[in-house]
Amino acid sequence: CGVAGVKSFDAVAPEGHRPGDLLPGARSVVVVGGAPPRAGDWISPIPEHQETMGTSQRIEPIGRQIAYHIEEELGYYALFVPGGVSRGNQPFLSLMLAAELAGLGSRSLAGPILHAKYGMLYYAAVVTTLPLDPDPPLATPVCPAPTCVEMWEREGTTPCIKVCPASAGGCLDGRIENGRFVRTQYDRNRCHTRVYTNWVGGFQKALEAVLDEPDKEQRKMILHGSFFTKSLWSITYSGQCQAQCFECIRVCPVGQEYRTKK
Repeated sequence: CGVAGVKSFDAVAPEGHRPGDLLPGARSVVVVGGAPPRAGDWISPIPEHQETMGTSQRIEPIGRQIAYHIEEELGYYALFVPGGVSRGNQPFLSLMLAAELAGLGSRSLAGPILHAKYGMLYYAAVVTTLPLDPDPPLATPVCPAPTCVEMWEREGTTPCIKVCPASAGGCLDGRIENGRFVRTQYDRNRCHTRVYTNWVGGFQKALEAVLDEPDKEQRKMILHGSFFTKSLWSITYSGQCQAQCFECIRVCPVGQEYRTKK
């Protein structure tokens, strides 16, 4: 758990996606992190298991409980920030930015915020008018890890970049100098079209294909095929099954000690 001051968002968050844009009079942002995939999920050789066993929604009830406590027990406004998007595929408030400003972790070459002990976590945030002392951002970034620096000096790459290099059609690139990354590249659009293939966008794409398909048997193949079925399952029941790719984090050394069991 950490607290970010609302003014710290002004210089880095776009207008319309700052705490005060969501809640008038906002003074603090409370951020909680947790609900990582279990160690067994990480070592499973079947990637579809990790896709289906998403754990992001487990942290959201904690955020809602914090908002309830602030309003009912302390008497201040509190707004739970949903993890979805508002307009133009933009989040209401960047949970990664909020976690970074609250001192819960730092940005990584792979993209996500990494916690020093647990690695990748899911986050929930509550914007509130309750005045709280903010926590400072981390003085020392979590990424790159010492083993990644050694690998860079030896091979000119890191575990996450090697598994998904932009130069070979992947999503990641970057450069490390003096033990710190000085450049990062994350192809968000390319990654997004690959990791959310079975959610709302997948449903829309398959529906468009069905409407455009003149052949009756082809339409039946699309509607009853595994892709359309998985998309329906995702958006109507589980909220998961989004074909999330975890490969860059699976090889990340940050949090490996926590994820290693007997």
